[in-house]
Amino acid sequence: MQNRVRTENVSKVRNILIKYKRDDIEYNESHFTLKLERQKIDRKEVVKNILNPDKLVLVGVSESKNPGYRDVHDLYFKLSRNRIFKIPVSIKPKSLYLITIFKIRKRIQDEAAKYYRK
Repeated sequence: MQNRVRTENVSKVRNILIKYKRDDIEYNESHFTLKLERQKIDRKEVVKNILNPDKLVLVGVSESKNPGYRDVHDLYFKLSRNRIFKIPVSIKPKSLYLITIFKIRKRIQDEAAKYYRK
């Protein structure tokens, strides 16, 4: 279980994500691909949301278990009223490391309220 620390400013993270290109994205293979297949998620849709983060609604920060990264940012993308992607990522200046992906069929307020208290 990760130690959740705080929420992050969504606008700030959007501005960071916009600067990345498709080649800057790295994946936790083979785990990431297995999660995509198991949950029937298209990789192109994930990359599109990362590079064009208009649907980003919440960013939570957790401590990283990987010594190469200080924090893990949990990105919540609201795709429809009851469909949400949660994508934990590690952000570095020249690369974006996608750890895994979760497809959530709840409202964003319910999911976020469990982990992040303001």
